[in-house]
Order: sequence, then structure tokens, then C-alpha cells
Amino acid sequence: MKNMLLLLVCIAMQPLLAQDAATYEKTTKAFQENFNTQNIDAVFDLYATEMQEEMTKEGVSRFIKGCHSQFGNLKTLTFIESAEGINSYTAAFDNISLVMELKLNADGKIATIQFQEP
Repeated sequence: MKNMLLLLVCIAMQPLLAQDAATYEKTTKAFQENFNTQNIDAVFDLYATEMQEEMTKEGVSRFIKGCHSQFGNLKTLTFIESAEGINSYTAAFDNISLVMELKLNADGKIATIQFQEP
């Protein structure tokens, strides 16, 4: 009986997990494209309201321009793992590879993003 219940819970959660993965994929792809083209407005629009208020458009502009000038284009994002609601990716830039940690809110907007050395 316990196994049956566990199986039903897993089956019921499958669409939610797939939707979550699709949302992360859509957001990471949009971030990568807009990062590479230096489209600050589009990157800013990917951020959750709280992040927009905290960083401001000028802060996002400094972040994107600074990262782009130091690291180059963001060539690929490869999923590593998901832990405690944060997805980790290997972010391969022209000049370096870093770990990108990304958390989206319920609306699929960026709640947290950071790059760090592996």
C-alpha cells in the first residue's frame, strides 16, 4: 500500500517537475541570448520585482556589462544539479567557465543569480 501511494505521488508530481524544468530552460536561454547581445532591458525584465528593486536597472547594466567585458560571450549553460530550489549550471564563457546558480520564483522570474568559480 505504501509503495502504491508513493507511486501515485510520483506520477502526480511529474507534470510539475517537467513544467519547472521547461521554465528554467526558457529563462536560461533568454538570459544567455540577452546577455550576449547586451540587451539590458530584456535581462532586467527577466528579474523578479524584488530583484529589480534591489539591483535597479543601472545595477543590472553594470553587472551584465562587467561580466561580458571580463568573461566574453556566454557560449553554453549545462545543467549540473538542483539543490534547495537552486539550479546550478556550468556557464562556459569565451574566457572562463564558472558555476551559475539560478533560482526562479513562482512566476518564472529570476529571484537569485550568481556566478562563482567551480
